[in-house]
Amino acid sequence: MQNVAIFGVPRSGTSWLGQIFNSSPNVVYRYQPIFAYSFDESLTAESSQKEITHFHEKLLQTNDDFVCQRQNISGNQTPTFSKTQRTHLVWKEVRYLDIIHNLLKQSKIKVVGIVRHPCGTIHSWHNAPKEFDEQWDILEEWRYAHKKNTSEHDFYGYERWLDATRMFLRLQKNFPNRFHLLCYEKLVDNPLKNTREAFDFAGLALNEQTEAFLEESTASTSDDPYDVYRKNKTGFEWTSQLNPVIINEIKTDDRFLEIEKHFRWNTLEQKKR
Repeated sequence: MQNVAIFGVPRSGTSWLGQIFNSSPNVVYRYQPIFAYSFDESLTAESSQKEITHFHEKLLQTNDDFVCQRQNISGNQTPTFSKTQRTHLVWKEVRYLDIIHNLLKQSKIKVVGIVRHPCGTIHSWHNAPKEFDEQWDILEEWRYAHKKNTSEHDFYGYERWLDATRMFLRLQKNFPNRFHLLCYEKLVDNPLKNTREAFDFAGLALNEQTEAFLEESTASTSDDPYDVYRKNKTGFEWTSQLNPVIINEIKTDDRFLEIEKHFRWNTLEQKKR
């Protein structure tokens, strides 16, 4: 069984990417096991090779409703897919990004990191009712997310987005064959091309079931902020919906401009207008 982990900060497209991988008939998919209250196995930044192997064995065996994601966070049904020979265990997390380096050092796992424009990430977080309290002020929370980040393992807000994205860029450089960096907006723009690249990296073949899911998930829409359907979404809805004060602060930040060179969001944004 080959092991693949998907990591990204919250609201960066990990749920959609996770279901894209789940659509492969060869994948066993697991959802945020380290965060699950009822799953008693965990990993840390100091876990040994033996502990990581044990964790993956337990993931394969678990019947935990949350980890197996039989429903999404809103309680709605998640997509179901036919399975044949299962060759890959794929799991995803939006917290505990601090464990990735140790995972890559101590095991043969491959990791897919997904990065979304910080304005898009913050806009999506602001519109997620189970993650952003309606009594909070986005102008007070967007940078540090003081009310949401309760530990070093949380990655809400712009400053933690910077930390995570810089980490991903380092991992891509240091582990080029084991860490695949994916841009959310590019996945939205060309799902088939970017899925094929991610599957090639993971050692999976693109298949009819995945192609059908990509078509369905981009041709259907939903009012559920935790669903995986992307019809009419460009990834740049924030340009007209996020507070312009936040947009200006981010777009004029030298730290963001240095990162933007790697993703070229400005070119993608212009293409969508």
